Amino acid sequence: MTAKTDLRIKKSKYAIEHAFWKLLLAEGFSKITIQQIIDEAHINRATLYKYYANKYELLDRVETTLINEFKDVTEKAPDLIKKTNISQESLQSYYKDMVRYIYSNRDKFSALLASNGDPTFINKLITADEEVWQKNNITQHLPIPEHYASASITGMVISLIVEWIKSDFKESADEFMVILQNTIMPLFSQETFFKTK
Repeated sequence: MTAKTDLRIKKSKYAIEHAFWKLLLAEGFSKITIQQIIDEAHINRATLYKYYANKYELLDRVETTLINEFKDVTEKAPDLIKKTNISQESLQSYYKDMVRYIYSNRDKFSALLASNGDPTFINKLITADEEVWQKNNITQHLPIPEHYASASITGMVISLIVEWIKSDFKESADEFMVILQNTIMPLFSQETFFKTK
C-alpha cells in the first residue's frame, strides 16, 4: 500500500467519523441515517461501506477509540506505572487524569450517555475502568477480595461521573475532582482500606 493510498484511507475514515460525531451531538444516535453521514462527510455510499458495515459498527468504532484514549490517559498516572506502593496520592493522580480527559471530551461523553445516545456505553466505561485496575494490580493492595473492591469503587466512581455528565458538567473538572476526592478518598484511608504491612 502506498503512502498516498494510506493517507486517502485515513482522510476518508476521519471524514466519516467526524461527520458521525457531529450528527450524534446534534441529533442523537437513533435519528442518524447513513445518508446523513454520507452527506456530512462529503463521500459516496461505497466509501462509507468500504470501512463500516452500518452505523452500529461506526458507533462501536468511535466508542472504542474514545475508550482506548481514556484507558491510555488514566494508565499513565505515575504510581500506577510503577505498580508498587499504591497510595491515596497515586489514586488521586489517576482520578484527576480521568476527570480531565472526560471534561476535555465532554461533548462526546454527553452525547453517548444521553437518552438518545448509546445505552451500552456506560457498561463499556465501567469495563474500561476495571481493566485499568486489573492491569495495574491495584486491587491486590486491598484487604477485601479483588472483585468486590473493583466492583464497589468502580461503580461508585462511574456513578458520580455519570451524574456529573448528566448535570451538563455543572462543575469544572477541578470542582468535580474535589467532590470525587471527598466522596471516594475516605475509602482509601490506610487504616480502613489498604493492607497494612
